[in-house]
Amino acid sequence: HLDVFPFAAQNHNTDQYLYRPSAILSHYIHWTFRASFTFVFLSSLLLYYAINLIFALLLLEAGRNQPECIPVSGDKFGTIAHTSLSDAFALSWNTFTTVGYGMSYTSTGNNFGKDTRPEECSGVVFLCTAEAFVGLLYAGMCTAVMFGKVHRIQSHHAH
Repeated sequence: HLDVFPFAAQNHNTDQYLYRPSAILSHYIHWTFRASFTFVFLSSLLLYYAINLIFALLLLEAGRNQPECIPVSGDKFGTIAHTSLSDAFALSWNTFTTVGYGMSYTSTGNNFGKDTRPEECSGVVFLCTAEAFVGLLYAGMCTAVMFGKVHRIQSHHAH
């Protein structure tokens, strides 16, 4: 006898398959409903900058190690040394928000020099892909929290 659905057994605890969110996420969500709209907005903005700065520092290091993988205004990353951090931050927030103005970006096949192979830049591409994914999740979370706050305010106002 093969149990295709082992959780369907009579003496099996089906509650073990219920979703249990992390304690940190639960506390954060509950906090957002108790805190003022302004404070939630400002804390979301601070977290946005912090996440962007973390990715910018990672991109700064990647750009220093592989400058040909991050073109900035047509030149290799770090050509103008005193703008490296701002260039990395610009690439970070462009990637995080998926805006992509195009002043700095990851190299594509058209950008590689004679001595650069595409697989050499796969780390930078992976980092930017991960950042874009985190940015989409963050935007969705912020939208859900703000929508929840507005909905809660409207539901209390209606009564």
